[in-house]
Amino acid sequence: MYDDEDDDDNIFTFLRAICLPIILAVASILLYRRSNAKKQEASSSMPGNPRGKYPLLGDTLELLNPKSMASYQVSSRHKYGPVWRTNVLFNKCIFVSGSEHLHQLSKQEQLHRNTTACFPPHHRALFGNHSVLVTSGEEHARLRSLITPALQPSLYKEEIDMAVSAFVLRCKNEKDYFPLVDAFKRFTLSVALRIVLGERRWQEWMKSDNNNSRLVALLDDFSIWSKGLLSPPTSFIPFTASYYAMKARKRISNILLEVIEEEKQVLNSQDESSRNRNQNKKCLVERLLRATTNNAAVESSLTEEAIIDNIFTLVFAGTDTTASVLTSALFELAKNDELRERLQDCVEKEEFEENNNDAADEILRAFLAEVQRCYPAAPFTMRNIADTGADGIDLGDKHGSVPPGFNITYAIAGTLLDDEDSYPNPSKFNMDRWLKTRDSKPPQNWAFGGGCRTCPGRFLSVAESVALLRAVLSRKHGFQLKMKIDQDLTFSYTPGYFPKDGFIVKVESNS
Repeated sequence: MYDDEDDDDNIFTFLRAICLPIILAVASILLYRRSNAKKQEASSSMPGNPRGKYPLLGDTLELLNPKSMASYQVSSRHKYGPVWRTNVLFNKCIFVSGSEHLHQLSKQEQLHRNTTACFPPHHRALFGNHSVLVTSGEEHARLRSLITPALQPSLYKEEIDMAVSAFVLRCKNEKDYFPLVDAFKRFTLSVALRIVLGERRWQEWMKSDNNNSRLVALLDDFSIWSKGLLSPPTSFIPFTASYYAMKARKRISNILLEVIEEEKQVLNSQDESSRNRNQNKKCLVERLLRATTNNAAVESSLTEEAIIDNIFTLVFAGTDTTASVLTSALFELAKNDELRERLQDCVEKEEFEENNNDAADEILRAFLAEVQRCYPAAPFTMRNIADTGADGIDLGDKHGSVPPGFNITYAIAGTLLDDEDSYPNPSKFNMDRWLKTRDSKPPQNWAFGGGCRTCPGRFLSVAESVALLRAVLSRKHGFQLKMKIDQDLTFSYTPGYFPKDGFIVKVESNS
């Protein structure tokens, strides 16, 4: 009798182990189909034409493929129109392209303030929880008001000029072919470190063998960290790119904490008058330590963690994108002798007159804007529409409203490369489209994003690029490039937008 009962229990246990999961799986499928049917019924009024290659994943693989981030958007515009919907990272997503539609989206985002940052967890960990890039709402606005004044390009003219001089000299000393992409990444990182540390500390570290090795380690660690941004989220698995990126972030943070502590001691030892006398000699760390704002009658400032997170975000995360723009700019100049001669004439006229030539500045900025359009370094930005009680994001009468819970994406590459209304003949490189005339004004440049989350470091990036272009184009002190034959110049995102073989060149002095 005991054995029979034991057998019955075993059979029951076996049936429960096998049948219960099957029943639950079938029930889940039925519930999913029911909810999906409701979504499909409701989606008939959703903005955009539906597309999606895979269930749940939708177009995630195409969008995040380094080779197809831009071409995916252009082909989607051609097939589905300026607004389309799909799934990205297991969530419904509306893509918006075209300058007119992005302008409407930008206005709505600024009006309702109901969008939140949309980043995977490992990106948030790499940037930091206090980063202006990943925060939203009032905290995001507070951080921007504290950080933006410390990023004015005029504050760091000495640091930028010194880095440019060192870059030009280093390139001229190269006797053979070398990858220009690597040189630009090193240049933008050196500008970032000079700004963060201050020119005085940078020079002191360069003269000290111990600190010089710290600079080399910082440059290497930032390269490791940036590679983690495009790697799978596997920081919990040893010996993966994400794992090494988080380790590199920790080492960088420890060095930055030392610098912050040094600056705090200096600030505490000075009186107000001596601080003001050195107003133009401050490094970014000191400016962020002193940053305060008055929001709703409550004075606020930045914590040490917030300073470190935003140094990663605003300065170092921008080094790859700035290096990308500079690579593309020199690539165009190497291909187009007529364009190079035109820009050289502008720079030479300024040097000859020995005064500040606003016309040369305007032309160089127009050239950079067209480079950013043809080679978009940041191909898209994504938000999530928060459920704040508002009606979502209204894309106008033609496309309707995007409800809360959806992701919404600025299709920047699709706009810059394919919007013929805003950029006539978009396949042609034409810097004149960005120059002001009596009858028209330049189009909107979406290269730095839009809405209330437009990149706050954009002016610093442009200032670096203009300063380097002036130096390279100078007929007295600059140089020209000779491209190596038979190299692969196919561009892809790595992050930044770079040629596969690193744009291998040889430098020929202009003088």
